[in-house]
Amino acid sequence: MKRSIQNELLTWKRGSERKPLVLKGARQVGKTWALFEFGKSQYENKKSQFHYIDLRESQEFHSIFRETFDPHKIIKLIEFRLRRKIDTQKDLLVLDEIQECPHAITSLKYFAQDLNELDIIVAGSHLGLLKQNESFPVGKVDFLHMFPMNFEEFVAATDSDAFTFLSSYQCNEALPDIVHKRLLDLLTSYLFIGGLPEAVAVSCKYGIDNISEAISEVRQVQKNLILGYQSDFSKYSGKINAAHINYVFNALPEQLSQTHDESVKKFRFRHVIPNLKGFDSIAGSLSWLLESRLCIRNRIANRAEHPVQSYCNSNCFKLFLFDVGLLNCMLKLPGEVILGENISSYKGFILENFVAQELFSVTNEELTSWKQGTAELEFIIANTLEIKPVEVKSASRARKAKSLDAYITRYKPKNAYKLTRQNYNYNPKRNITTIPVYCSYKLPYI
Repeated sequence: MKRSIQNELLTWKRGSERKPLVLKGARQVGKTWALFEFGKSQYENKKSQFHYIDLRESQEFHSIFRETFDPHKIIKLIEFRLRRKIDTQKDLLVLDEIQECPHAITSLKYFAQDLNELDIIVAGSHLGLLKQNESFPVGKVDFLHMFPMNFEEFVAATDSDAFTFLSSYQCNEALPDIVHKRLLDLLTSYLFIGGLPEAVAVSCKYGIDNISEAISEVRQVQKNLILGYQSDFSKYSGKINAAHINYVFNALPEQLSQTHDESVKKFRFRHVIPNLKGFDSIAGSLSWLLESRLCIRNRIANRAEHPVQSYCNSNCFKLFLFDVGLLNCMLKLPGEVILGENISSYKGFILENFVAQELFSVTNEELTSWKQGTAELEFIIANTLEIKPVEVKSASRARKAKSLDAYITRYKPKNAYKLTRQNYNYNPKRNITTIPVYCSYKLPYI
């Protein structure tokens, strides 16, 4: 599978001022696979080697980091345990599941200061949950974040011909109709499979044209992944009630599926946890899920001006699941229904969750929507001087975008966007560009 993180890892390797690299991301998004691929392709040759240690599986290494923070001594002891030489000038050392060994985290400061010639990457799934005294040394490490496979990565893994068109598409003209229809078919498959590599691998085994034969196997993988995430609630939640985390986690698909119109509504706190109400009742559990990257928060701004976050109420937001395939699994929506497009040409909340996932995968920032009076937009993108309004329409024949018109009248943006199942189109009278929804991840860079 081709993952975009490989390019980012290579950029880090070539950097003249690189520091120890921290790769963060939810469980099962492919961090270990990516590091093995990077290590083998960039370091396994006659001149250098790739050394991998899983600090969850190999806890005998913990004592090394407890006994000393001197990176030279640490390397000597690792060499002794591995029975192989580590060339600190040329090799790569990977410490996976580093959250299991807080002293190893602390040692990164000393690797940066006293052994910065060594390429070292650490990875973990729950690094954001560490206590303050176990946090990463400020300014001593570089960070990368990894996400489930977005749609472009999914197409690269399942249909190389379609990927050739999609990756080079500039969103400034209509795609050939036959290509557009193929990409819509792939989108339908993605909404069922999602972007978690294990589920995608099952679909690749059968072939994307035979995905209907893989329904039960893909769904079983998704169920197992959900159980794995839920088991983490008690293992890593610390003082936060694991049952409360589970209530909030299960409330995400429940509340999303209760949306009866085109746009997802703000997350409601009442009745999420039995006998408790108000934002304070879920604050700790929500923070845990956000830090674990199992959900995506979309704040609601009441004005579309910089700085956008200053117009957001901290207790008013939408929540999406981090993977649309797991969303449909948790809703027990049959694969045959999704693949047959028998969900009203994609329910609005499913497509909105997809767009949120795509935008988050390329911006790595909390998302923002807009609501002023009765007008509301699913997303506004504020990564440039010009704030981009974005409306998501699930119907195959998207109706006139009244909220988008209201936004244009109020703020007069240079560009306004509508994401639909339609091909590219530009309406100069209304100054609205229609872009195929499968190109959502390109929007921040248009």
